[in-house]
Amino acid sequence: MDGSGATLAENVAENALQGERFVFTRSGRDTGGEVFAFDFYVSPGGGMPFNHRHTSQDEVFECVRGSLHLVINGQPRVLQAGETVRVPRGTAHSFCNPGTQEVLCRVEYRPAGRNEEWFRLVNAPVKRFGKAPGLLDLAPFILDMDLYAAGPPLWAQRVLFGWILAPLPRLLGRRKRMLRTASEVYGRPFEW
Repeated sequence: MDGSGATLAENVAENALQGERFVFTRSGRDTGGEVFAFDFYVSPGGGMPFNHRHTSQDEVFECVRGSLHLVINGQPRVLQAGETVRVPRGTAHSFCNPGTQEVLCRVEYRPAGRNEEWFRLVNAPVKRFGKAPGLLDLAPFILDMDLYAAGPPLWAQRVLFGWILAPLPRLLGRRKRMLRTASEVYGRPFEW
């Protein structure tokens, strides 16, 4: 058990398809919503190559082992063990591990947002069915995440997900299926 009463298994979300493992170390509930922190393990070839931004959260990467390749506002950067980089809110970024060894970074989101639930939700179908959720599975949750593609205007993405894509998965039962899958994987009711 950790300080919040959760077992170690409950503090881990893993996405083997993207070569990522998240070990939660500080939850938003425990910090009054100020910080969500986790140890982030990235397998060779893993990462988030999708150029994205968070409009209301700062993200900090502290490299503990290996080297993480980032692109921040179009500028490539290699983060080596012992180095830290802050990605301010609204800044386009992506990251990957092109090396041959696992990378370990400590990551923080400020404020915490819903990132912990998001990582669990996104990774539950990978654990249960061995496949990543599709766009229609994630669409009902995207706007709550403050996660946007770096290119298209924010208003266009909000219209796309809020008015066009989000209602369809609800009608098709995909939203309920995602929540049910997360509940089964984590052994507790999962609500959003």
